[in-house]
Amino acid sequence: MIEFYTDYSSGQAMYRFIGEDSCRELKESDTEIIKLILDNSKEFYPEQYAALEKEYAKSSCNKRYFDFLRARRIINCCFGENDCRVDFDRGFFNFELVKCPRMAECKYYKIICQPKFNTALTERENEVMKMYYQNVSTEDIAEKLFISIHTVNNHRKSALRKLNLTSLAEFIAYAFKKKMYESI
Repeated sequence: MIEFYTDYSSGQAMYRFIGEDSCRELKESDTEIIKLILDNSKEFYPEQYAALEKEYAKSSCNKRYFDFLRARRIINCCFGENDCRVDFDRGFFNFELVKCPRMAECKYYKIICQPKFNTALTERENEVMKMYYQNVSTEDIAEKLFISIHTVNNHRKSALRKLNLTSLAEFIAYAFKKKMYESI
């Protein structure tokens, strides 16, 4: 579990492991932390990842520096202050709303900051899981979507497998944490 934040006095991206008191400035040599940040971005926030690649393309010849710049930008744009809220837990980001003075003029607003989560589910799987999230029964989902109960169950099983989850309860917690259906 990791807490990320920006030191507003220096503008540096910082991190600390939960349970430790020491805070560290993100440096190019923090390759494990940088890889963790970028791998998560690539898998779950591909629009964010692509925007960062585009934004820092001029530095791409120096891979280590290129990766550092992109990870630092994620920390600076997606995590607020050093607080009690864990920002990285069990492989998932818990983004925060950052008070950014450039927000109104940033061409990557709501792309790099507040990025859209990519579930990797098909449209139909996502539709079925959204109904489960809304506490709709399997029978009612089948009726509303004009599909069989067997098909609903197959969509549920496939979605859980893709998300590496084992139950609807896990999915509900996951969807809530990821704000998959925030507009509901």
